[in-house]
Amino acid sequence: MTKFRANPWAVLLVVSLGFLMTLLDLTIVNIAVPNLITKLHASLNDVLWVINAYALILAVLVITAGRLGDLIGPRIMFMGGVAVFTAASAACGLAASPGWLIGFRAVQGLGAAMLMPQTLTIITSTFPPTGAGRRSGCGGQWPGWPRLPGRPWAGCWSRSSTGGGSSS
Repeated sequence: MTKFRANPWAVLLVVSLGFLMTLLDLTIVNIAVPNLITKLHASLNDVLWVINAYALILAVLVITAGRLGDLIGPRIMFMGGVAVFTAASAACGLAASPGWLIGFRAVQGLGAAMLMPQTLTIITSTFPPTGAGRRSGCGGQWPGWPRLPGRPWAGCWSRSSTGGGSSS
């Protein structure tokens, strides 16, 4: 494996933001459930599939995608994963029915599976062995961060798209 020739902290930031994006997407859709029901006329089964399609595809493909990263290179897999994830996210925003949204969420899971296992490989190969403690300390904090801003941000976004206020 070749070493990446960039500022290691910039690489850490980019890779961590990609990882953050995938973790945030696991929980952020829960805030939009009322909108799924009212705007897309989704049934309870539809809502459950919208929530779980992402996690299911991610869980099934993450090991295979990690191995593919070993074979074709983690940088290529990471960039491909970001591209697939971003395109699927845009498609989710444009979905006209629960069925389309479920399909696009599954594609998001594919993108997440492509990029998630590459993050540690890229970080490990970017930093020198002497920086392992700092690298692990900075990179290891990212998985907890989506829970802080994710739900309040999603709640504000969800309210603004429905005209504000709660229905209760």
